[in-house]
Amino acid sequence: MPDGSRLGARLWLPEGDQPCPAILEYIPYRKDDYSAKRDSNTIAHFAKHGYACVRVDMRGSGSSDGVLYDEYSDQEVDDGVAVIEWIAAQPWCSGKLGTMGISWGGITGLQLAQRAPEALKTIIVLGATDQRYYDDAGYYMGCMVGQTLGWAAIMFGYNTRPPDPELAGEAWLALWMDRLQNTPHYLERWLEHQHNDEYWQNNSADADYDAIQVPVYAISGHADCWPNTVPRLLQNLRVPMRGLQGAWCHRYPHLGIPGPTVDFLSDAIRWFDQWLKGDETGIMEEAQYQVFLQDSVKPQTYYDERPGHWIGLSSWPSDQIETVGFHLAPGSLSKEPVSDQSMDICSAQTTGQQSGEYMPWFSFGPAEELPGDQREEDAGSLVFDTDSLTEPLQILGNAVAALKLSSDCPQALVATRLCDVWPDGSSTLITRGILNLSQRNGKSKPELMIPGEKVAVEVELNHSAYVVPAGHRLRLAISTSYWPMAWPSPTHSRVIVYSGSSTLKLPVLGANAVNAPLTDFGESEIGEPEPTTVLRPVSQKREIKYDVEQNLSLLEIDADNGKTRFEETGIEMGSKSTYRFGIGESDPLSAIAEYDWEWEYGREDWQTRTHTFTRVTCDQSYFYLHAVSTAWEGDQQVFRKQWDRKFERDHF
Repeated sequence: MPDGSRLGARLWLPEGDQPCPAILEYIPYRKDDYSAKRDSNTIAHFAKHGYACVRVDMRGSGSSDGVLYDEYSDQEVDDGVAVIEWIAAQPWCSGKLGTMGISWGGITGLQLAQRAPEALKTIIVLGATDQRYYDDAGYYMGCMVGQTLGWAAIMFGYNTRPPDPELAGEAWLALWMDRLQNTPHYLERWLEHQHNDEYWQNNSADADYDAIQVPVYAISGHADCWPNTVPRLLQNLRVPMRGLQGAWCHRYPHLGIPGPTVDFLSDAIRWFDQWLKGDETGIMEEAQYQVFLQDSVKPQTYYDERPGHWIGLSSWPSDQIETVGFHLAPGSLSKEPVSDQSMDICSAQTTGQQSGEYMPWFSFGPAEELPGDQREEDAGSLVFDTDSLTEPLQILGNAVAALKLSSDCPQALVATRLCDVWPDGSSTLITRGILNLSQRNGKSKPELMIPGEKVAVEVELNHSAYVVPAGHRLRLAISTSYWPMAWPSPTHSRVIVYSGSSTLKLPVLGANAVNAPLTDFGESEIGEPEPTTVLRPVSQKREIKYDVEQNLSLLEIDADNGKTRFEETGIEMGSKSTYRFGIGESDPLSAIAEYDWEWEYGREDWQTRTHTFTRVTCDQSYFYLHAVSTAWEGDQQVFRKQWDRKFERDHF
């Protein structure tokens, strides 16, 4: 790097000695162990097709120098630009380069494109976001436990793992101690910035879409936490672009769960050949936006595969989408206007426990991460049903609940869900949206509600593609709690919804819609995985139980993420985690979220272990953060640090 720091890189080169274009994946997830297996069957595959493939650990991660002080910092993006310039200057590189990355790597790809280094000619962005505050590890629709708190707790554990002595050399222990001592808990900064201020807007792609001037291929899945990014980028970027949206969660499409998977690697090669080699691959003649339209399924917390079919749209927004309006009447969704009636809801604080994971990932294998049967959630909500449908309803886009409502307290939230209700009463979640009512007029300048005052609000639900079949009913459900996904308001608020002025705006694909040419993906191709040996299998248990002493309902997710040896380097990696979310039925101030992470790293007589613990609680005025980081080398404890801080609740 320009300041003399060194970043660790892994390089795969094609056979031959001719300079070739390069593909960069730049992330903080330890190229030599944690992401090694995924890297070897993904980015490494492109070397067989004439590309130099470079996988770089960000400053502060793996065996790179430094400390990872925060996400998406100026230093991180500066380093990324320097990495691109370094790659372009190598004798094996033609001087042209593309980036590819999922999640953090996709977000950074957008940020690097905004910086516009000369060698960067295109990016592939997967499972990412263009809005840091709304979508990312920030405040997705409301203060999120499953992401805002959970992701910070996960990174707290990730960032304190030791570098590999065989790569970092004799300085490994000093580097580890530096990270243990100086790695912040990301929640400290996030809770200091509870609204969409300059902290979140810095390096957020939506702050300057026009700065992105290279072709973009954007990909996500309906089960991912970021289903809105692909259509938003298609709508806002003014560059050659392509979008792909499948059924899968937060994973690469060729490794997608739920399936069906697609042959993403061959598709990505066509994209890179078009923009890095100048080959006319025909990829830009196919549908600009290809979407998997999901068929109805019974609710399950895990699917190997979802039924449905692919559709192709020549552009997004599409003139093939029409808005169908429904009026909210007591218990029903009506096509006809209804009289003004008041309907009140004060949900149990436990409403939301069947929401599933905010970011389904299946990072260590199949698990109960998807939303279960919504009947229990529906019982704690206002529900509005259509009549039994006489013909299928093809939903494609972002539904909007336009509500006239009032609250009996200055602070409240509303969670809205669209569900597919089966003839036997089973309720499958289609999509959801959450609004902190203090942010009804924007996420930068919150305003308290005036108790009893009627206000008009719009709750945008996540982008979805789902067919509700004939014989089923479509349900809109509204609750005032969505725990543990959204941190509760400080009071057990009651909200009144007024039927005469409240509607559901539903985006529907027309019955006579015409497909643009679809890509023939073929069978999914997977590269050769890194050789590993399983030393301890993966297991996970998810249960809801009641703590009599504390009078709390507890959701506990206990996971042994297994232990693996990487045969090329001999390093062994294992981890265990436990998440606990507790709340009383009518006491929002009883909310408690705890996260335990333990990591093991070793090789023969070198053995290390780290443990991090995060707890967040609240009262009427403050959030309280308690965290502990501990590390051992062999049997000796070599580090311990404790955090205890409080943060004023700022309209949350």
